[in-house]
Amino acid sequence: MQNNKKKILLVGGGTLGSVSPLLAIADKYKAEYLFVGSEHGPEKDFVISQGIENFLAIKSGKLRRYFSWQNFTDIIRIKLGFFQSLKIIWQFKPDIILTAGSFVAVPVVWAAWLMRKPVVVHQQDLLVGLANKLMVPFAKKITVVFPAQTKDFDNSKTVVTGNPVRKTKTSLDKTEKLIVITGGGLGARSMNEFLKPFIPKMTEAGFKVYHLLGSKNIDQALELDGYYSDKFVKTGMIDILSQSDIIISRAGMSLTSEAAALKKALVLIPITDTHQERNAAFLAKNNAAVMIRQGNNQIMDRYLDKLLAKQALRDGLGDNLYKLFPKNAVNDYIILIDKLLNE
Repeated sequence: MQNNKKKILLVGGGTLGSVSPLLAIADKYKAEYLFVGSEHGPEKDFVISQGIENFLAIKSGKLRRYFSWQNFTDIIRIKLGFFQSLKIIWQFKPDIILTAGSFVAVPVVWAAWLMRKPVVVHQQDLLVGLANKLMVPFAKKITVVFPAQTKDFDNSKTVVTGNPVRKTKTSLDKTEKLIVITGGGLGARSMNEFLKPFIPKMTEAGFKVYHLLGSKNIDQALELDGYYSDKFVKTGMIDILSQSDIIISRAGMSLTSEAAALKKALVLIPITDTHQERNAAFLAKNNAAVMIRQGNNQIMDRYLDKLLAKQALRDGLGDNLYKLFPKNAVNDYIILIDKLLNE
């Protein structure tokens, strides 16, 4: 049974990919929540808009695998974040800490381990990032999206849950065909530029285009009938996705999972030489998404023609994407939380 008096500390940020799964759990699991995030990321306003009013920011830094003078200053920031985390955990006294990655979570997880607080680290992407590598030795449990990911971790600590996603809150009442373009919480300026010559083709084919540009990219908006742009959506993003026929995005696993739950045709343009390429290649191999390398205009043009013309192709991609992902991730996560809290 859930205990409404339980205290849960959520931690993530820098981008919204590490935030959305945590909010999906918080929406379903009744507890007292505190969210710890970064100082300058987009997560604070987003978290508060989703009903979690207790938010604290800590110092955070990124450890790069190449030489950079920022590594020296970021080490100091990580140390400061560690001591801030000790204070937060001492004062809030959480029963459990949940994170879905990000460097801001690293000092919190280290502090939690020192203070003997159970931690669950969620691994979304197929390629394990450095932040999670630094956290998993201190985790009570590691959760993953797909069974194939268990090989990367200690089997005795690893649980396949799928990826928690938020539920839609509006009923589907479509009257127009819609394409949603999004580069995530921070936007994707280079992707916006790559897609610019293709957007007129979308509107000429009878699709409305809703383009989330990112907070710093509003100058990239187009003047075009049937085209609508926005900087950032705090609330209702999952509902916007539910109205779409095609979603064009980067290849973070959070939005990909939401598209899967909604059975949407997905065009992925991953950031070059990152974990996103592994995600996109896996989905494309399973015929669950179209993968386009940014800059490959010819391939983009070819696939776009097919997707705009053939609803059966769009439906097939959406169905394959839905079938690929484990179901009931939020409920499985709640079962795991209850089990850990009752040990």
